[in-house]
Amino acid sequence: MIRIQAELPTGIDWYFTDMKNNLRHHMTRLALLFCILVAVAGCGEFVSSKDDEVSIGKAQKLELFLSEDNLMRLYSSVAISDSVSCSVIYEKWRGEGKIKVRGYTSRMHSKKSFQLKIDGKKYVLERGDEVAGISNRIAMRAQQLAGLPACDTETVGLFLNDEYLGCYNLITYYDEDILGGELYKAYFKDYDNMENNHPLRSLCEKKFPEDDDFSNLENLLAAVTSTLDNNAKWQEWVNKNVDIEKVASYLAVHDFLMVEDTFMTNLYIAYNKKFYLLPWDNESCIGYNEKGYDMGGDNQLTKRLVAVPEVKAAYNRRMKELFMDDGILSTLKADTEKMFAAADTAMKNDPNFTDGYDKYLKTKERFLKFLSSAGRVSHLTDPVLP
Repeated sequence: MIRIQAELPTGIDWYFTDMKNNLRHHMTRLALLFCILVAVAGCGEFVSSKDDEVSIGKAQKLELFLSEDNLMRLYSSVAISDSVSCSVIYEKWRGEGKIKVRGYTSRMHSKKSFQLKIDGKKYVLERGDEVAGISNRIAMRAQQLAGLPACDTETVGLFLNDEYLGCYNLITYYDEDILGGELYKAYFKDYDNMENNHPLRSLCEKKFPEDDDFSNLENLLAAVTSTLDNNAKWQEWVNKNVDIEKVASYLAVHDFLMVEDTFMTNLYIAYNKKFYLLPWDNESCIGYNEKGYDMGGDNQLTKRLVAVPEVKAAYNRRMKELFMDDGILSTLKADTEKMFAAADTAMKNDPNFTDGYDKYLKTKERFLKFLSSAGRVSHLTDPVLP
C-alpha cells in the first residue's frame, strides 16, 4: 500500500481567496483536492521489473537509489512537484542528487518522466513512450548538425532501487554557462490578442538567469503585437534583433522532421544580443499524425518570422543545404541507427510496453526509411517556400 505524503505548497493564498467567507465550501474543496492527490498517485504507480531479470543490451545503465520516505514523496509529487534526494550511479558520474516527476499530461502515465539534478546541472529522463524517445533524439541531433546548440541525448536503462523502470531518453538540459544570455519557454495562446490576454509571467517561464526580468521577451512580444498591420516595421525589427541564420536553420529542421507540437509551446526562445529559437520536446514528429503538414511555422511567432523576406530566403537556402543535397541526412541516418541499436533490447524488456515491441519495430523501420533518399514524403519533394 502506498502511503501518500501530500503537503500543500506554500504561498498559495490565491487558492483560498474565494473561500474566506465560506468555511464549509473551503473544507469541501480541500477534501476534494486531497482525494485528487490520492487518486493521481494511486493510478500512476511505477511499473518495474527486478534488476536480475533484465537485460538492457547496448543502452547505458543509470541507477537511482532512494530511501523509503523519499520514494513515497516521489510518488506524491505526481500532483505536487517535490524534489527528493537520491544517489546516482552512471557511466559519466556518480554521487548525490535531486529527482522529481516532471511533465504535464505525461505525469499521469504509469511510466513517469523525471528531472534529475547532479552537481548543479539539470538532466531530463524522458519516459520515451513506444518510440523510446528516439524521435526527440533525432530532432535534437538534427538541430546540432544544423549548427544549433541543441541538447545532448542518450538512451539509458533506468533502475530505481534495483528495479528496472524501462528505457529512457537522458537529455542534458540547456546550460547557462554554455549558451549565455537568457532562455525562455513561451506559451503562445490567443497570440493575436496577446496584449490583453497574455499574462507574461504566468504563461512563460524564464529558465535562466534566475531572475524576474522579462524585459527582453516583452520587447519581442511587443514587436509582434505592435506590427500586426505594419509588415515593413516588423521586417526592420527582425533584421535588427533576430539571428536570422539560426532561426532559418531551426525552422528548416523543424519542418523537415514535421514537428507538430509547437503551436503553443515546446520550443525555447533564446536571447544573447539577438533572438533565436531552440528545440524542446519534439517527440511528435516524422509523421506523428496521419495528416498534411503545413510548412513555414505553426504559431504566430514562427509564421511571422518566415514571412520576413530575409528569413524566408535563408530558410529556403538552409533547407536545400541540409536536406535536398544530402547535407546532414547521411550522418543523421547513421546516428539514428545507433540510437535504435542502443534502445532495441532495453525497449524489448521495458515492463511498460510488453505488448508494444512490434509497434516500436515498425516505427524504427518508418523512421529509417524517412531519413533515406528513397523515403521522402510528399511534402518534402520541393520543400521551398514561395
